[in-house]
Amino acid sequence: MFVIEKFQRPLGILALVAAALILGSIPTAIKEAMEYFSPSVQLALRFLIGAVVLTPFVREFNLGLLRDGLILGLVTFVSFASETIGLETISANRASFIFGLSVVFVTLFELVFRQRLSVRAILASALAFGGIGVMSWEGGETSLGNIWLVVAALCDAISVIVLEKFSPQYSAVALSAIRVWCVALLGLIWAAPEITTEFQVLTRHWGALHYLGIVATGLVSWLAGIGLRWIPAHEAAIFLALEPLFGGVIAFFLIGETFGIRGGIGALMVLSGIILVITRPQLKEDENMKLGQVEIKPS
Repeated sequence: MFVIEKFQRPLGILALVAAALILGSIPTAIKEAMEYFSPSVQLALRFLIGAVVLTPFVREFNLGLLRDGLILGLVTFVSFASETIGLETISANRASFIFGLSVVFVTLFELVFRQRLSVRAILASALAFGGIGVMSWEGGETSLGNIWLVVAALCDAISVIVLEKFSPQYSAVALSAIRVWCVALLGLIWAAPEITTEFQVLTRHWGALHYLGIVATGLVSWLAGIGLRWIPAHEAAIFLALEPLFGGVIAFFLIGETFGIRGGIGALMVLSGIILVITRPQLKEDENMKLGQVEIKPS
């Protein structure tokens, strides 16, 4: 038991970094899939594949698990549906940086709800959102896709916070399976009008969907669940902040996307805002609490 506890933190960090790497690949993979499938069909099928892959490994089920998994699944559906719609009109590398705002949102939620909003957090938010504004005018006009990606990042931040709360209560696989099944079913409802018309395309282009379903949905949900069992959300944000960097690199090497001058400046502003948020000093109240705990000793 001691050995397991000793390695929980490094394993949690490793799981989160791996999740960030996979998440960074998702915009590029979605771009590839959308050459053949509509947004609703690719989302429904990727989550259906992920759900089928996860289900055989589930070893527990109860009403509490079902309830919490459905709550998590609903937020996740809105996040990924928004990301998928947004990617119809913006590049994968830009989407990676905008989606990276979820890190800023996680920290802002923590600071606002704990009434500890600081000048540093305000400056970080201004930099990050200002960077998105600069990136939005890369081609001389704003894009609705940027707004969809901001909504996706906001919902992703909510899902991280909710997942941190729910993860210790259940096995990572069971919670992930319910979550993914919820998204799959909602996705199938969304895709119902189009899925029959794209059936012939489905039989020829399964590669991107298999990656999105098995790796980018099933595996990444399990990794995030594992990581957030052992790492608090505000610390997990540090490792998940690697996602836009991974996303930019993957988009460059696989589909040749690059930033122009405005896009590059905007990306640096977003990244600077993320770094400001995740490197904030430890709260003094927490340090005082720890000191207080040390001082209270039985006589």
